[in-house]
Amino acid sequence: MPRKWFLIILAIVIIPVSMISWKIMEYAHENKEQVSELHRHIVHALSLNTSAYFQQLNTRLAFAPLLARNPVWGEQINILNTALLDNNDFAGAALLDATGHEKAKAFDTKLDFLRPVWDYSANPLFQKHIHDPAADTGPVYQREGTSFFDVIYPLENGDWLVVVVRWEALKNLLFDQQVGQEGYIWVLEESGRVIGDSKERHYGQITLPRWTFFQDRIDTPAPWQGEFEDPQGVASVGAGEWIQSAGWFVMSVQPQAEAYAKIKQLRRKAILWVVMSVLGMGLFAYFWVAHISHPIVRLARAVSQVGARRFDERVPEDFGLEEFRALGRAFNQMTQELKVYNELQVEKIIDEKTKVESLLFSILDGIVMIDDRGGLLFANAPAKQWVQDVAGRGKDADFLKAWDSLGEYPPWNDLLQPVLGKEKSMGTEEFEFPVQGRKRWARVMAQEVMTDTKRRLGIMVVIRDITQDKELDRMKEDFFNGITHDLRTPLAATIGYIGLSEMQLPEGDKELATLVGSARQSAKRALSLVETILSLARLQAGKLNMNLAPVQVHDLLKKIVNDLGYQAMAKKMTLSFECDDQSLWINADGGLLERVIENLTGNAIKYTMEKGWVKIIGKAVENGVEIAITDNGRGIPKEAAAKLFGKFQQVKAEDRAVGFGIGLAFSQGIVEAHGSHIEVESEVGKGSKFFFVIERIAPPAAAAVPKAA
Repeated sequence: MPRKWFLIILAIVIIPVSMISWKIMEYAHENKEQVSELHRHIVHALSLNTSAYFQQLNTRLAFAPLLARNPVWGEQINILNTALLDNNDFAGAALLDATGHEKAKAFDTKLDFLRPVWDYSANPLFQKHIHDPAADTGPVYQREGTSFFDVIYPLENGDWLVVVVRWEALKNLLFDQQVGQEGYIWVLEESGRVIGDSKERHYGQITLPRWTFFQDRIDTPAPWQGEFEDPQGVASVGAGEWIQSAGWFVMSVQPQAEAYAKIKQLRRKAILWVVMSVLGMGLFAYFWVAHISHPIVRLARAVSQVGARRFDERVPEDFGLEEFRALGRAFNQMTQELKVYNELQVEKIIDEKTKVESLLFSILDGIVMIDDRGGLLFANAPAKQWVQDVAGRGKDADFLKAWDSLGEYPPWNDLLQPVLGKEKSMGTEEFEFPVQGRKRWARVMAQEVMTDTKRRLGIMVVIRDITQDKELDRMKEDFFNGITHDLRTPLAATIGYIGLSEMQLPEGDKELATLVGSARQSAKRALSLVETILSLARLQAGKLNMNLAPVQVHDLLKKIVNDLGYQAMAKKMTLSFECDDQSLWINADGGLLERVIENLTGNAIKYTMEKGWVKIIGKAVENGVEIAITDNGRGIPKEAAAKLFGKFQQVKAEDRAVGFGIGLAFSQGIVEAHGSHIEVESEVGKGSKFFFVIERIAPPAAAAVPKAA
């Protein structure tokens, strides 16, 4: 018998200890995968930041067409100087002719190497694109103790724009991450040269000839993560990803000795713990079996009887050690109390009541329990405080009187009565309570409380104070309304001045006319944004006046395409419209509807890559005229589409840099005011379609299109 108990106790100890140790080992393996995944996230974030920088850089090169259209040398110098002043990371900008010779230049006068007139005809970057003009980024080089890279941009008249960009701007983006104590971040060119090193150890070195790992990355351009050996043969872990817009490979590297230090430590501790536990418990089991197994066996039998709810079972109180005699007395006392508790179920009731009370008093929301007649059964501390503040005017007010006063508030009764009367099982409303000195808002939910047998115990009322949320929303709206009112007048004056300037332009100067026209359109778009914010505020307040009149769909879409043509041209995109039926007329507020379509089209242009396309389509459908804006842009995830039309909502956090997230809320409100609704169809990576349908009307008599014979 002792040997049997010894083996049982030893097995009881070894099995859970072994399982826990195995789990520790498994966790160590998962931790290695997490280390690799962490490096992948770091590299992906750096790739996104760099790509965003180059997209922003491309936007800042929008002045390039002005150089091609303005042949006057002095004006070209002014354009280049302005670009240099507006962009701190531009060290120099030069206009080249078709052969690569500089025609005009602006540069940082502190950099002597930019002073001479440069000849780019033999420059590898220029030679690479001379027969196939395209914008591209050159390799990183160092001059006067500072690193730079060149961006070359072809102009429509055959000339070229070269911009010398300081590497420091990108360096801050790339090396802001910390990769342990020994880890580092590298940026390599396709040649294998290190152009960026967070540790400043290998900058400028050529790693490719002696590092076959990098050659594998060139042959396989997909993102990579895992274990490898660095150029010095050190076992490392990391991840890498190509930045396609620059032709660079960014990678995060950390020695395995550092990355897996905690994992190795866990493994050693697990093994030591298993060994020590087995030895210690083996000795304990031997002592236990040899000296005290007999009293425990007797006690175990008695316990089994108690487990069968036989509370009359007793054990001798005079056997074994003093500790076992005390245990016997305690056991007999316990069985006596269990017999009483079993009969009265007191312990169960107390335990359940304690749990419920602890839960209700730990919740920050107010919880109130009432019976079927509205009588108060229970209220936690947050509920009492809220009722006293709202209906009792202060923390010193009597809670019961304040609760009775709250019942006199009509919206409160409108929520509770259907649930009390069993017309509904649950109701939820948001209330504004007219408290003296400050309005209070609350979201209140009333719900039946049912037992397992479907017996109704009463009504639970949950009160959540949302006053701060409402005040923040109001402050945000007041801010936007105030700033838009302040911007409206100077923008309108600017448009007027530009209009006067257009009237005084020299005849035949098409380039200047185009520039002034583009400036006027930009000012109009800015004024349109201001008007959008004001209109949205009026729409939400129910004060927006609509001037409905017949509108021809063909002419409306044609005008919008003409107005947004320059914006699409700046991104080298194709913007078109499709509406062959000129007999399509709708009854709408032309100005507001035009702003809706411009908002949707502008968003499509904004979130579609260069050389993509955006199309506006107007066509007759069964229940009216469908107006759709389609593109082949990045698409919208399903989880983001549900909240797309809310105020200040955007698909991605980085989209805040290009807008406020109110255009779609305004557009949806205007379309709903016309009796319709904007629908969205989208697939990530393939594009989006925004469309709505407005009731069709017959063409006005004077504008009716005659039918073909």
